[in-house]
Order: sequence, then structure tokens, then C-alpha cells
Amino acid sequence: MAERRRRSNRRKKTGQRKYKLLIVVILIFGGILLTSRMYQIWVIHQDMKRTVEEREALEQENQALQTAHDKLLDPEEIANKARQQFGLAKPGEIPYRR
Repeated sequence: MAERRRRSNRRKKTGQRKYKLLIVVILIFGGILLTSRMYQIWVIHQDMKRTVEEREALEQENQALQTAHDKLLDPEEIANKARQQFGLAKPGEIPYRR
């Protein structure tokens, strides 16, 4: 009778050890997966942040280029550029060169 109890207790302990080991393995594996996913999310967040910054810089550059384009379409601006770059003058004016 005592021998049966010992064997039964050993089986219970062995079963409990296996169960605890299984739980620990699952927790470790879950922790590794969770950590890797968190790292991937962090990388994506950093990439998104960098992309937003690049977009803002490109929008500012685009606005500056649009302003310069609009200036170049203005007839007065065209006349001023021609005067400065080529030394042109209106009829009756004396051209001035540096």
C-alpha cells in the first residue's frame, strides 16, 4: 500500500513537473514572439516618422518652387530678370551695366 502511494506521488510529481516545464516553455516562447513584434512595430514607427518628416520637407520645397514658378510667369518679373541678366533696357532708357 505504501509502495503504491509512492509510485502515485512520483507520477503526480513527474506530471506536475512536465506541466510546469510546458508552461515555462510557452511563456518564454510567447515572450520572444511579443518582443520581436514590439521591435517590428518600433521599426515601422520610426520609418513612418522619418517618412512624415521627408514629406513635410518636400511640401515646403514644393511650395518654394511653386512660388518661384509663379514669379517667373509674372511679366514684370520677366522684364526685371531680362534687365539684370542681359542688360536690356526699355526704349528711351540708358542701359546700365556693372
